[in-house]
Amino acid sequence: MDLAPAQFGFHATAYLWLTVTPGDLDATGTALSLPPETTFTAAVTGAANLLVTVTCRDTEDLYTFITTKVGVLPAVRQVEVVPVLHRLKQAGTRVHNGRLVLD
Repeated sequence: MDLAPAQFGFHATAYLWLTVTPGDLDATGTALSLPPETTFTAAVTGAANLLVTVTCRDTEDLYTFITTKVGVLPAVRQVEVVPVLHRLKQAGTRVHNGRLVLD
């Protein structure tokens, strides 16, 4: 099922591109997949090797997530936070005025 998070009071979505010690990639990815804020986690290639998508109520909660759940993990070497400013499409469904639109 696809949801429009803003309709439930969640207004801060971000992609976290993490650089993690390779030997700790699986454990770190698993740890970050468990919090309810996390909507997607994947090992990737490139300058960052772990992608985590999170959805929080607001930017203060996003900051708290990054500092208390990501920043405390010893294998995390770097985090790039890319906030979603405006969503046009989600899982094949268009979004208009914060609501999912059926074609």
